Amino acid sequence: MKSSSLVLIPETTHTIGTASEIVGTRQKAVGYYKGQGNGQNIRFQCNDFPGNVYLYASLDTDPKTSDETGEIPYLLATDWFQVFEFPADSSDGSTLITADTTFTVYGKYTWIRAVVTTFTEGVIGPITMSY
Repeated sequence: MKSSSLVLIPETTHTIGTASEIVGTRQKAVGYYKGQGNGQNIRFQCNDFPGNVYLYASLDTDPKTSDETGEIPYLLATDWFQVFEFPADSSDGSTLITADTTFTVYGKYTWIRAVVTTFTEGVIGPITMSY
């Protein structure tokens, strides 16, 4: 089983032209490896970040991220479900947050990915996963 750090969202500094929404690359979670354990440690770093970060998980062996034409957005892809939100108070994006925190997401998920929304200034990431 892999035990090194996997990048969900790389460090990104907001500049003019930076997208306000970032959909991270899916990464193999702990359940991918035949049920070896049930916890994924997520490290989240940001500096003057006003947005939200959502973690989505899947139990499928090869979850879709869109349909063949790319028309299904990440929120509607039925292979994924939300397992965590930062900040947990459902911030409206009006408060700048600086944080370096680690938390554990429990579950035998096969894939995990992060989605950043309302990214209008500051620095996000890296957001990493280890198990």
